[in-house]
Amino acid sequence: MLPNKGINKISELKTSFTHSWVEPDFIKSSLKSFTFSSLCKALGPFKLRGYSFENIFTMLLSLPFLGIETVNSMYNHYLIELATIKKDVFYRMKNNPGTCWRVILWLFACKFRNVINDKSKQDGGSPRCFIVDDSTLPKSGRLIEKVSYVWDHVLRRSILGFKLLVAGYWDGTSFIPLDFSLHREKGKNKERPYGLKKKYYKKQHRTRREKGSHSYDRSKEVDNSKIETAINMFRRTISQGFKVDYALMDSWFTCEAFIDAVKRVKNQTVHLIGMYSTPKTLFNYRTRQLTHSQIRNTLGKPKRCRKLHLHYQEASVEYKGYSLKLFYSKQGANGKWHVILTTDTDISFIKMIEIYQIRWTLEVFFKESKQLLYLGRCQSNNFDAHIADITMTMIQYILLSMQYRFDTYETKWGIFKHISEQTIQYRLSERLWGLFIELLTVIEKLFDGIDEMELIEKIMSDEEAFDIICRILPIKTQSQAAA
Repeated sequence: MLPNKGINKISELKTSFTHSWVEPDFIKSSLKSFTFSSLCKALGPFKLRGYSFENIFTMLLSLPFLGIETVNSMYNHYLIELATIKKDVFYRMKNNPGTCWRVILWLFACKFRNVINDKSKQDGGSPRCFIVDDSTLPKSGRLIEKVSYVWDHVLRRSILGFKLLVAGYWDGTSFIPLDFSLHREKGKNKERPYGLKKKYYKKQHRTRREKGSHSYDRSKEVDNSKIETAINMFRRTISQGFKVDYALMDSWFTCEAFIDAVKRVKNQTVHLIGMYSTPKTLFNYRTRQLTHSQIRNTLGKPKRCRKLHLHYQEASVEYKGYSLKLFYSKQGANGKWHVILTTDTDISFIKMIEIYQIRWTLEVFFKESKQLLYLGRCQSNNFDAHIADITMTMIQYILLSMQYRFDTYETKWGIFKHISEQTIQYRLSERLWGLFIELLTVIEKLFDGIDEMELIEKIMSDEEAFDIICRILPIKTQSQAAA
């Protein structure tokens, strides 16, 4: 694979779901392929004063494609003249504590997998990955139930909102969200619980929930450990029959508990690849107990990877009875060393980087969902409404992924693969790989000693910076790339 392959198709990272087929009737036609009526029957009878769950849910799923952000703004839209449903009907559905939104999302995710398996031929050489990461969802009201001030590591300051933890699945071609949870941060200042003044914290909206209900369990998740919650999501993914080759994560989630969870999978072989930053962990290296920095100091002169413009080292270690491999990489002679840990002891450095960069498909999901599908725009005081709103955004993304999969990757690939390679849009993973290589090259030329991983994450999160990078990246033809 050429290192800059498909860089002229990089626009998908920003506008991949803005094609002409995204029209108001798109939702209805897409739901047919998911046999939505059957899924609704599986949820049990649920009506809102004569309106079926299927009809109300379909209308809510259609909002972003009409340019409508929220239920409230829908009633200022010209199309509401065609509807007789009052807004309270939509609010009652979103606030209903008896709806298990997690099951609904899993039904769509499993249906997506089944439809893809029936209609397309999988590329056996592409790894299937479970990916987990979090993002901040800003909110504007201090009285929103469970809201708190959370640390945004991109902005480097605390903001009012939630931490959204998402588990996603990459099947070798497409990314879909599988599960999520909302979290808050208590903070260390007892005078400001959850970062709020006590007068605001006491006035926060509170809903009485029956213990053991779906709503009760989701509301309790906000105070659970994100690592524990992510491990539960991974176990649900395996139990639902998803085939996973690698679990990808950043340094926050790479820990002994996750390694143990990956190693305990019995029906398939799953490996973990994750950034690692815990400085005091002792690994068994050549009969000695050393930290990862001490191990690096014993490895001698680093190797040079010309393809990635990176210096790297590697070491095979033992930890709590598990055989692991540590990769060290840095950009330039004075760059900062990054440590990547993996349970796959046979993998090469370049192959490991190629697989790990697939983690950025989750960052693409965050970016597209926030910009195109209004992820996190809900400002309801009821916590259940936020869970419902995020679930519907993720279902919208799954529907779009299905449509884009067959319109771009599958259909066009099957028709034109023997005619002209230039007529095919490369897979998102390959374009991400090209972006990754180009950015590392630019960073190496312009900066010395900068943390390239942190810079790339900021670029992906910042709209203005992302537009600038897209403009300065060289557009190369196929012949130029080959040369």
